[in-house]
Amino acid sequence: ATTKAASDDDGSYVEDYNRSPYYTQTERRFVDLITIQAIKNTLHYLQETNGEMHMYLHAYVAEHPIANEDMDEWLSALASTPLTRVVDPRRSSVPGPKEEEDALRKGRKVSPRDVCERIMACRVEVAKELAGVSSQLSVRNSSVLRKALEATFREYDDVTDFRGEKKDADHDS
Repeated sequence: ATTKAASDDDGSYVEDYNRSPYYTQTERRFVDLITIQAIKNTLHYLQETNGEMHMYLHAYVAEHPIANEDMDEWLSALASTPLTRVVDPRRSSVPGPKEEEDALRKGRKVSPRDVCERIMACRVEVAKELAGVSSQLSVRNSSVLRKALEATFREYDDVTDFRGEKKDADHDS
């Protein structure tokens, strides 16, 4: 069987005769899920480190929902958005020199491209974290099968005696 690359240089998927017909869906869905988790992580980090970027990304996600969308396209749209001025209401009463107070009240410009780059860096980290999951899957699969087997024997023991014959509800052994 001939094996071709999973994607061409332009990112489009090509046929691979050694894979199921659904592998592209699986791969895309996996990348989408990693990206969604990276967006959530980035929102959390920005909340603690950069209020304006956090507010911008939060508003962008609200205006451009991420459900059932190609996340690479979503990220491209985010990165191509022009600079946006964001006013952080938490800074509206910051005491200090008049120039600093005025600057904070006017807000700061946020670069959507910078926000996108942070998400993509976080996406790489999330993927690295998930790389270890494959080694845990065989243990998890064994656990699932063991629990199913235990449940099967419990149900079997409840309806049969030690010889494998059905218990008679009227007759106690």
